[in-house]
Amino acid sequence: MKHKFVVLLVLLFSLFVAANSLAASPGAAAPAGKQIAVPPADMGQQQLPDPTANGMRSHAAMVPIQLSQTEEGTWQWVETLPVDGRDQLSLMLLAPANAGWQLAVQTPGQGLDSLTDKTAGVTHQAASLGMGNTQYPGDVYTFTAPPAGLWTMQVSATNSAAQAGASGYLVISTDSPYQLYTHLTTYTLLAGREIGLAARLIDTDSTDAPLTNTIVSAVMRVKAADGREHRLTMFDDGAHQDGAAGDGIFGATLVADAPGYYTAQIRAEGTAPDGRAFIRTSEHVFPILSPALVLVDKPVRSRNLGGGRLQLDIPAQALGGHVGRVLASAEVWGTDATGTAVPVVWLSGIVTPLQSGSRLAVPLTLDTRWIALAGARSTFELRNIRIQDVDTAVPLTQLDRLTVNLNHTPGKQAVTHITDDMLMGLAPAAPDAPESAGVLMLIHGYCSSSVWPTADFSQYAVFADHNQNRSHDQFAQLIGTYGNNFSSFGAVAHSQGGAASLHLYTYYWSGLDYSSGNRLIQSVGTPYQGTALAGMLAVLGEIFGVGCGTNWDLTYDGASLWLSGIPSWARSRVYYHTTAFKDVWWRYDYCHIASDLFLNDPDDGTTERWAGQLSGANNLGHKSGWCHTNGMRDPAQYNDHTRNANMNANANR
Repeated sequence: MKHKFVVLLVLLFSLFVAANSLAASPGAAAPAGKQIAVPPADMGQQQLPDPTANGMRSHAAMVPIQLSQTEEGTWQWVETLPVDGRDQLSLMLLAPANAGWQLAVQTPGQGLDSLTDKTAGVTHQAASLGMGNTQYPGDVYTFTAPPAGLWTMQVSATNSAAQAGASGYLVISTDSPYQLYTHLTTYTLLAGREIGLAARLIDTDSTDAPLTNTIVSAVMRVKAADGREHRLTMFDDGAHQDGAAGDGIFGATLVADAPGYYTAQIRAEGTAPDGRAFIRTSEHVFPILSPALVLVDKPVRSRNLGGGRLQLDIPAQALGGHVGRVLASAEVWGTDATGTAVPVVWLSGIVTPLQSGSRLAVPLTLDTRWIALAGARSTFELRNIRIQDVDTAVPLTQLDRLTVNLNHTPGKQAVTHITDDMLMGLAPAAPDAPESAGVLMLIHGYCSSSVWPTADFSQYAVFADHNQNRSHDQFAQLIGTYGNNFSSFGAVAHSQGGAASLHLYTYYWSGLDYSSGNRLIQSVGTPYQGTALAGMLAVLGEIFGVGCGTNWDLTYDGASLWLSGIPSWARSRVYYHTTAFKDVWWRYDYCHIASDLFLNDPDDGTTERWAGQLSGANNLGHKSGWCHTNGMRDPAQYNDHTRNANMNANANR
């Protein structure tokens, strides 16, 4: 009888939390931070990434449309563009709402032909392009066996009202293996610094090596945070952060003087190795931050915190007023009995600098057991010191090394293994939460509503921060604050929710740390390494409205910077799934016909399979026939009831 009563209480509690699932407001105080440590063997994973390795691969061109008035008083746009498709070509017309735009094309040797549902050899499909609930409607026209050469594209307005200044885009996507690879040349994205982007043509059937003598012209259009627009010619002359002269890499630079988000579109034209003329574009978005502080070349002081822990105060100087929370990281090195330099530990954490006027001390906590484990004895220093912005992980200031005045005398402390408190610091007392059982928290993603079918889960709570744009850090804090309503929780997360859950576990103490079960964090469709749609969405937002807003953490660049701070011990607690469309031989396959114009197969309509991988985590497999969300060709991945049952059975609570 008592057992049945307890079960009833748990069921009632589950129903209560499911019906009362509200995320905390973003203004709530940040959860207690962890003091992160990584053993020397894993230090290499914590290095800042190389921006040249995180580029965009584009097999499409997103050409801006600006209507002008003809002599007859109608509104029209006409441009002749190269098409180099082999077996397939897709065109997507993105127009303002209720604009009444009509697309017509003239292929080599043929007349102008308006595209409709009845055009021979062309498949038409209304579709939307976007991510999450930010979607821009358009029309996709798919051609089989398109003739290569110059095509004339014409857009006319059947509704002439309010067409002055009307803008849109025409997307041209081919199946050619020759793609445009573009990347930032630096991650020092600070106002007043020179920022560069570079471009090259690559053959995706072989390597990412630049193909020389292919690009004839490359132009970069940059829109600054203050609305100013820059049009820059790109050069392969060795003087524009483009490598060596004549190496097939084109570059352009600018000095970004206004903080905020910038968008950049690179347009390249030329002739591919197969002799076909091509046009490609790529779309980037990146933040420019105001310089907030600079590290100072002075010895690092240490303070004894007791319990075998030291506080290392890294000297810095504020460049303006108050400096808030930052992400600080550094390697600790010492010398062994022979005088040879030895790595001790990599330290990190989200911390608030101690400030007196313009003088700052950025605190990191060192557990002296790491010194004993490394066999280090004297002459300690910090190496590869960096301070990063919390919301973007953009480096604010860096130094190669600083000496450390270590308030520690090496003893005969015997340390044989690494413990959790060495990796994460001392856990605070268990949070004061209602007397309740632990729960499984169901978490949605970027710009989303609740997605998980709750009938597939038991003893759960639904996190709800609908249709919002949050950085991983902001998202993580909301999850943690909502989790304070429960004694503990595990996570089943969709899309960005998976990255936010991992961020929470890495940097903050929360109910995740007090949960038990087989799998702490389970995710489906999370773009751990970013998505190409993030940059494209920001560029479209310039003329159609920004929707939920720009999210740097979801770009390839932002995701790579973020991952450089996530240690192996945190990744090991993640269990992730990826999916893609069902591929059959008799048709053109995709999850979402519009996003397929920008993503490389296989993908789930938002996340490419390769970008859904998380090194050091537990890959639970890839499954075909499931797409990212509702409204795509195959069912939404979060509606896979078999997988949901497995996640429910193995989840921490």
